[in-house]
Amino acid sequence: MDVLNTTTTAADLQAGGVERGLARLSAMGDDANPAEAAKMFESLLATMLVKEARRSLGDGGFFGEGPGADVFSGWLDQHVGQALADGWDLDLASMVRAGLIEKQEGSK
Repeated sequence: MDVLNTTTTAADLQAGGVERGLARLSAMGDDANPAEAAKMFESLLATMLVKEARRSLGDGGFFGEGPGADVFSGWLDQHVGQALADGWDLDLASMVRAGLIEKQEGSK
């Protein structure tokens, strides 16, 4: 499953990609598939970690400050974040999934 849509536009990647992902996650609601929601959360968290780590590089980062640098930075954040989530040893998704299942069962 490709949690972060590969057809994301340049505008999404510039500033709002993570925010839009969080909005999609929130819109899933309480009846969402726990496994899907947990994996999406894990991917978004990893992407945010990569974004903040990249920002610590200071002005210019990997791609400088020229035209398109923000798009390339967004792509980097998205793809490295997704790779981290896919191979993450913390298995955060299973913990989130278990919590969501418990919440869904408690509300019935």
